[in-house]
Amino acid sequence: MKALTTLLIALLYSFICAAQKDKVYSSLEEALKNPADVFVLSLSNKKLAQLPETIIQFPNLTSLDLSGNKLTELPLSITQLTNLVELDLSDNKFNTLPEIVTRLTSLTELDFSSNNCSVLPNSLSALSRLRILYLNNNKFTQLPDAVLKLAGLSELYLYGNLLSSLPENIGKLSKLTELGLGGNMLYALPESISQLTQLRYLTLPYNLFVNFPETITRLPNLIVLDLNRNKLTAIPSTINRLTVLKELYIEGNKLSNLPESLTELSDLTTINIRENNSLKLSPALKKFIEDKKI
Repeated sequence: MKALTTLLIALLYSFICAAQKDKVYSSLEEALKNPADVFVLSLSNKKLAQLPETIIQFPNLTSLDLSGNKLTELPLSITQLTNLVELDLSDNKFNTLPEIVTRLTSLTELDFSSNNCSVLPNSLSALSRLRILYLNNNKFTQLPDAVLKLAGLSELYLYGNLLSSLPENIGKLSKLTELGLGGNMLYALPESISQLTQLRYLTLPYNLFVNFPETITRLPNLIVLDLNRNKLTAIPSTINRLTVLKELYIEGNKLSNLPESLTELSDLTTINIRENNSLKLSPALKKFIEDKKI
């Protein structure tokens, strides 16, 4: 009986600890009452122009949300948050990523969306544990070299920038499973995209593609492909190489037909072909698509 009681107490303690780690503190004053118990702190939309120095009083902090403020820089003291794995700096007033962020070498997720940024420090490559990087809604005209050195990245998002091309060495990001590039000015992709063999989600809506980049058809694990709102005039017959594709989005293009080989995509469950006003489908394609359209 004593052993059972001890086990129950241990389980209860583990449950309490786990719950504590998931608790989100949104008040700095409340968090400072028991700083060692704070693992997740959200100071979003607090109109902060500076980060309070008291931030260093949270030795166990793993997640910090500073989105929606007026920050233009960060204090050196933030580097004392050595357990930080998630940092959200989105929707602030940064012109570039503060170099001191690159000293937070435990980071696995960084959101730097919606700032006024066109360059990143080369020291970004020091974040060797980074797995997820959001750079949406900035002013990047090219993919920063420092990003290409983040060999461990699995998710990269650059929606709403000014990219007109991607570098050939993007193939170095061989662990990418998700790549979001919607809302740019892309009209072609480099051949090295085919080296991203682990890629599962590729989103390219609202770009300038007239020709379907055939290098996409050499992505063996692709399950979602979004090319909505481009200027595509044709889909190649080699689309059938995407044997595990589940979702295909080609709304709002200039397609007049689709290849019969599309019917060979046996895993396809969703296809969006709306607003291709000249599109005509063969009976076989109509039958194949009729229960998959959205």
